[in-house]
Amino acid sequence: MPYVFSMTARMATIAACCILLLCVLLFLLGVEIGARYAAPAAPVASAAPAAAAASERAPLPASADASTPAAPASNAS
Repeated sequence: MPYVFSMTARMATIAACCILLLCVLLFLLGVEIGARYAAPAAPVASAAPAAAAASERAPLPASADASTPAAPASNAS
C-alpha cells in the first residue's frame, strides 16, 4: 500500500512554527546555562583583591600565633 505524503500550507506553517519555537527554547536554555556558569565567577573575582591584600601583609612571628600561647619571658642573668 503506497503512502503519499503531501505537505499542505497548514502543515508547513505548523512545522515552521515548531522549528522556530525549538530554536527559541534552545537559545533560552543556552542563556540559562551560561548564566549559571558565569554566576560563581563573580564572587571569586571580588575575593581576589582581598586575597592579594592579605598576601601583601607581613607574616606574623611564630609567637604571635593565636593557637600557641606566648612563652613567658625569663629573667635569667
